[in-house]
Amino acid sequence: MNYDAAITEPIHREACDHLLQHVRAGTRQEDLCFGLWRPSTGNERQSALIFEIILPEKDDRALHENASFEPAYLTRAVKLAVSRKAGLAFMHNHFSEGWQDLSDLDVIAERDRISAPARATGLPLVGLTLGTDGAWSARFWIWNGQRFERNWCAKVRVVGKRLRIFYNEELMPPPQRREILRRTVDTWGESRQRDIARMRVGVVGAGSVGCMVAESLARMGVGNMVLIDPDRVEIHNLDRLLYAKVSSVGEYKASLAARHLKRNATAEAFKLDAYPCPIQEKRAYRAALDCDVLFSAVDRPLPKDLVNQIAYSHCIPVISGGVRIESKPTGPLANALWSVNLVGPGRRCLRCDGQYASGEVVMELDGSLDDPAYIRGVGGVRTPANQNVFPFSANVASFMVIEFARLVVAEEWWPQPGSKLEYSMIPARFHYRREHCSEHCTISAKTAFGDHHEYPFLVEGTKNGQFSLNTRVKDLLRSWIAPLLRTLRLTR
Repeated sequence: MNYDAAITEPIHREACDHLLQHVRAGTRQEDLCFGLWRPSTGNERQSALIFEIILPEKDDRALHENASFEPAYLTRAVKLAVSRKAGLAFMHNHFSEGWQDLSDLDVIAERDRISAPARATGLPLVGLTLGTDGAWSARFWIWNGQRFERNWCAKVRVVGKRLRIFYNEELMPPPQRREILRRTVDTWGESRQRDIARMRVGVVGAGSVGCMVAESLARMGVGNMVLIDPDRVEIHNLDRLLYAKVSSVGEYKASLAARHLKRNATAEAFKLDAYPCPIQEKRAYRAALDCDVLFSAVDRPLPKDLVNQIAYSHCIPVISGGVRIESKPTGPLANALWSVNLVGPGRRCLRCDGQYASGEVVMELDGSLDDPAYIRGVGGVRTPANQNVFPFSANVASFMVIEFARLVVAEEWWPQPGSKLEYSMIPARFHYRREHCSEHCTISAKTAFGDHHEYPFLVEGTKNGQFSLNTRVKDLLRSWIAPLLRTLRLTR
């Protein structure tokens, strides 16, 4: 298992303001505090999601160039962690930049003084050190049956308007500059390219949009990717699928795209895991939780809802894109519209944006969404249109990757765009929207909940390309939710 930590931007700012207050005032003085974290567990990675800072009160600590905490402060922090069903984090600062190692005194404090009391939470102690440039390092202290063993995190992510990733270069050494990527590296610099190359990026949906997103990522040097799509290539896909030909009909899109991407990737050591199954299957869902960023190129309500939940609960930014074609009653094209949403902490979620409604998720689960007679009877329900053509797909895919670049290479002085970019073809008009989630949004309210909020409609596996719900969920849908939805006329 690999280990990471993630911090939302507001928590990062609060921690920096406290821990660096003396350094910013020109004094060589360390500081410390405790925090709370929840686990986010993928197939290969466990992340500590830091969701609250426990600031010291009067007489909780002593400052003497170094800093030390009083036992009462530790006791208060452990009790609060236990009451919140959270793990304990210990945070302090150093006087240098970048990823920080630990001094002997640091090790004694974390391993010998804090780790044992922290076991009361049922989770390991997570230690974090802050550099003067705002860079974090982190480690898990895990009891191996005889002693507490230090497990360094591979990276720490700060998630907000931008995505900042701080890497442990012993575990994730930066790649060497490659001539094949010369133009890419010269565009945004070697430092940003090293960050991009070491990210794990997931693409959910390997259709016309998703395959071009994946192709762009592979060619710009991303070295670790996940590709998720349960569908097979059909004859009517061939005018839009970048990697498919007539002989590809019947193959899984994810598997076919994976072979194509491995041939074209520019990273020196390219890793790609393909999942020819729906993202609601647990193995694919856990693979998504291993990612630093997710792209969503799906049109069904259920996978949209799932990636929307991941963006907030697991602090993994999602870039979602889609196309809608409007036709005249008498025939040809009336307009084409495509949009790109940046979703995650500090941004508007897909449900609040009107991309789907919770009722449509339930209708997909019980099969009603695929019943034309039922849809006509209910009214007001959007069904996936699956309408697209290659130039529209190429355009939305391009903008999704551009928003990814903006997210990860942006400088502090760059103006921040809104959460949604829209383009309307006929008037040839771009528009950024800056709306936030509604006041009572239950999805953004679960920010950094991690494993404490597992998606309720996950399944163990698929059979003949179809997923099946467990008995408890089926009974719930049949006995209460579905009849209620049939009574109420659904609206957006």
